[in-house]
Amino acid sequence: MFTEDYLLRIINQALAVLMTAIGLRKGGKGSEASQVIEQAIEQVTSIPANIVDGLEDGSLLNLLSNQGKLNPERLALLADIFQEQGEIQLLLDQPQQGWSAFARALRFHLEAVLAEVAEPSAEMILKIDGMVERLHGQPLADETKLALGDHYQRLLTMDDRSLAAAGTSPALVRQSLTRL
Repeated sequence: MFTEDYLLRIINQALAVLMTAIGLRKGGKGSEASQVIEQAIEQVTSIPANIVDGLEDGSLLNLLSNQGKLNPERLALLADIFQEQGEIQLLLDQPQQGWSAFARALRFHLEAVLAEVAEPSAEMILKIDGMVERLHGQPLADETKLALGDHYQRLLTMDDRSLAAAGTSPALVRQSLTRL
């Protein structure tokens, strides 16, 4: 069982590694960025990256749970890492692996938001909307579609002002929900 201080330290270290990977990718150093991303995955999950790659999302979520509870901050960071992994894979001309990483990022962003008691922040709503838009036309796993449906249902309980701050509205949320 991890203490809160330990998890916070892991998150901060992985965030620094993620920033390094983003800098390497933007500098056109895809191979180096890929190695750094693997390090970030290992820091956040405490599992070798090659094993994480072979796990289904549900299995990985179970491994990251502590007594059935997910740490939303840790999960959101892992989602950001998978999103960056997708960007790196596209840079390395590996589109299939890139789309797979983006799909995993979407699922983990959704699970992080749904694990929170509070309403999702405008930032998280925008991240999820951006990932949905990015994955438009790509097949999504049923579990991801279910989580996305839950997310949209939750958004419909929010007030119009909060939704507007995230660049959406109840009408747009309902439209997204019907497209599922």
